[in-house]
Amino acid sequence: TKPLGGGFARPDPDDALASKAVDTIRKGWGIVERIQERISALVMDMLTFSKEREPEPRAADLNELVNDVTELMQIHAGDLNVALEAHIDPGMPILLFDPEAMHRALLNVVTNAIDACDEIEGAKVTVSSQYDPTAKLARLVVNDNGAGIAPEDHDAIFHVFVSRKGGRGTGLGLPVSRKILEEHGGQITVTSEPGRGSSF
Repeated sequence: TKPLGGGFARPDPDDALASKAVDTIRKGWGIVERIQERISALVMDMLTFSKEREPEPRAADLNELVNDVTELMQIHAGDLNVALEAHIDPGMPILLFDPEAMHRALLNVVTNAIDACDEIEGAKVTVSSQYDPTAKLARLVVNDNGAGIAPEDHDAIFHVFVSRKGGRGTGLGLPVSRKILEEHGGQITVTSEPGRGSSF
């Protein structure tokens, strides 16, 4: 094992490989995967935020996007004992948008919602698609019953490098999501109350 700050130790995959300690290899590889995911997410957010870009729209399905993101985040949600559900609007038409950019925007919000539910009993996050045919307006809604956000922080969370997640957050996720929505001619809003969850 190798020492971590605070006197803790982590499994050393090299030592484990030499001794063929399968459990230690699994733990070490899990740590490597989580670090790699965090680095990848940070790099993607930095690239997205630093570049002025036009979306590359194509015909795509918002319902499929919701299903993809919720499926991708099931393991992370399970690790924190958070129930993650998708609710799709069967009346959602095929729309023109940049699916890769919108995937990034939704993924950031869903990740935050799951993290906000850490250590909450009966934690739940729902991701919904909604379509209003009269207004011709498509909406993605992410609800959680997590820690909530103080009213004075509702605007600040969309500013770069502002994070309420301690060492787990980069402070880029929500600003990146807002940038992507604005590039599509849309917007992102939040309603929240401390102790009662949030809706993005």
